Amino acid sequence: MPRTLLKWLRPALATLGMVLVSHSSSAQTRPSLDVPYIKTPPAVIERMLELGRVGPDDYLIDLGSGDGRIPIAAARKHGTRGYGVDLDPERTIEARAAAEEQGVSDRVTFKTENLFDTDLSQATVISMYLFPEINLRLRPYLFKLKPGTRIVSHAFHMEDWTPEHHDVVDGNDVFMWTIPADIEGLWQVTATERPGFVLRVWQQLNRVQAVAITLDERSVPVMNMRISGTNIQFSVNTPNGPFRFQGTTDGKKMQGTIEGAGSWSATRM
Repeated sequence: MPRTLLKWLRPALATLGMVLVSHSSSAQTRPSLDVPYIKTPPAVIERMLELGRVGPDDYLIDLGSGDGRIPIAAARKHGTRGYGVDLDPERTIEARAAAEEQGVSDRVTFKTENLFDTDLSQATVISMYLFPEINLRLRPYLFKLKPGTRIVSHAFHMEDWTPEHHDVVDGNDVFMWTIPADIEGLWQVTATERPGFVLRVWQQLNRVQAVAITLDERSVPVMNMRISGTNIQFSVNTPNGPFRFQGTTDGKKMQGTIEGAGSWSATRM
């Protein structure tokens, strides 16, 4: 190659090399996404917010928030405070710009973050549009949330967690669950007008079943046991007929009334 041509090409080759390095560096820093970005239709968002019963006193966390449309809609229509996390920094930039444009930047915050690193403890509503395998990995984190926290998912379920509501909006599935108090285990039950007993509870989110063990060590059927948030109810069959228990629990104690037979309370054993 002639020396004059080489002299002319060197700056061009250097510039090209810088561009290639820049693009390569950008590709390396762009995160690998577990879930591709797909926009949630407005009608689905509206139904998710309805099922989640969002309001001005709620704090909604959107996992995989994309362009921020769910927290922004909640803030704009219901006055809800919101927080959205996404692994893609470009989506975070879009979400912040959209919040500013729609006048709700004072009520919503967006951050580039792995959702498994996100502190969910302050949430009263969790919204998400994730793949089933991600939902399953999230279940242990969600079950630790405050009783009464609502979980709303677009498209994908939680396997054997029975949804409280399941709707179809324009061909899109929407699922909703309410986190209950954790009541699995043994409980010592006392009553003001009835003999006490031991209650053994098995639980899978809101699906609960139990057996009562009386003072004379007999097993008595427990029927129609239900839990929603902190509210609990069940019936105990006895030779004198079924007794219906209603009450509340925080996972550490239970208390309430027995229909037509005084009050009751229970503590963990």
